[in-house]
This record gives sequence, structure tokens and C-alpha cells, in this order.
Amino acid sequence: MSETKKTEKAYNPDELVSYTAPLLPGNRQKDVFCAVNGETCVIKRGVPVQIKRKFYDALMNAQTQQVAAYRAMADIKKKGEKPAAEM
Repeated sequence: MSETKKTEKAYNPDELVSYTAPLLPGNRQKDVFCAVNGETCVIKRGVPVQIKRKFYDALMNAQTQQVAAYRAMADIKKKGEKPAAEM
């Protein structure tokens, strides 16, 4: 039997990855602040940057949670438009 080699790299929270913070509508382009375990970074919106993977992961988790919250609010709003007898 031959052993299979794992080609996956170990998770390195300090590995640099590319990220571009999305622009906001209008003229309000506040920088993105991110903190992970006491270490912080500030990212200018619309500018491609290299950030540590731990910040990227935190930003992606926040984005996922924000989408879930918007969907939940939309569902609640839809239910609120129905008569109480139909709920």
C-alpha cells in the first residue's frame, strides 16, 4: 500500500492574502477596522491590499453574518405583512 501525501498547507493566520474592501454607496467611504485577538488593522475601501489571513477570515465571517441578518430581517418583514391569522 502506498501512503497518500497531504498537499494541504497548515493554517497560518499570519499568511498574507489579497483583499479589497467593498465600496459603500454615496460619498461615505469609511475605512474598515478589524481586530483579532488584540491585533488590529485598518483597510481603505476600494484599494486592493495584502492582509493577514486571520483578518480576512474575520471579515468574511462578518460578511456572512451580515447577509444572514439581512435575510432574517426580510423574512420577518414579509411575515409582518401577512394577517395574523395566516401566520
